[in-house]
Amino acid sequence: MADRTVVIKRDLVRGLREVGIREGDAIGVHSSLSKFGHVEGGAEAVGDALLEAVGPTGSVVVPAYSKNVERVERTPEEKALGMTWKSRILPFDPKSHGCWTGKIPDAFWRRPEAVRGADPTHSLAAIGPRAEQLVKGWHALRDLDGQIVLLGITLSCCSSMHLAEDGIELPHYITSKMTMPKELREKYPEDQWETGYGPYPDFGLMEGPCQEKGIMTLVRVGDAVVRRVRLRELIALYADYLRGSPEIFYHGCVDLE
Repeated sequence: MADRTVVIKRDLVRGLREVGIREGDAIGVHSSLSKFGHVEGGAEAVGDALLEAVGPTGSVVVPAYSKNVERVERTPEEKALGMTWKSRILPFDPKSHGCWTGKIPDAFWRRPEAVRGADPTHSLAAIGPRAEQLVKGWHALRDLDGQIVLLGITLSCCSSMHLAEDGIELPHYITSKMTMPKELREKYPEDQWETGYGPYPDFGLMEGPCQEKGIMTLVRVGDAVVRRVRLRELIALYADYLRGSPEIFYHGCVDLE
């Protein structure tokens, strides 16, 4: 312990205030507990700090993506068709299934006051007066003009950025790599299977543009960097980049142009 940075709840609340979080805010949080050093009180202390920062009129939502999936080996034919992975979706119980998105959200959704969504693989968990609305999807945080807080991680883990893809017409040399063949769609319906197919966008590449445009605020807490960005501004900026230079984010597609 002697060579590790020690962080207490007060440090976390101070950091959240410094990046711009205020009472009454709605915030979506992606996090890594280990990046801080040693947090006294662990994941529960981080949850306490988040709730204190937004106060009783604010709301916090986290990704509580569940572990109720069973990875299944791909066949050689499926690999040749471009499938990168596949998992069978098992029955989901929001009150018992743990999540794989880190210690902070896994502790957060277990709080007695937390509300957890019913999505079988990508549920959200929230606490606060707008919790029921927020667990319906990341679009609800955007519609509330909420903010994204990244605790010790970058935008590369910010799954709400997929919202920018709505209404964007990507060029054929990208979409052709992302379109699952009909024979696979019929074999693996979305309500029973999760599959990987085609390139995944590199959200982390938006770090620089967000800082250059001044829409992201950063502060160091312990060994971690805490980032804050308003979700609407993030989505709008990312959508502009997708319209102009989508090949930057979809690695492995530019050779098909």
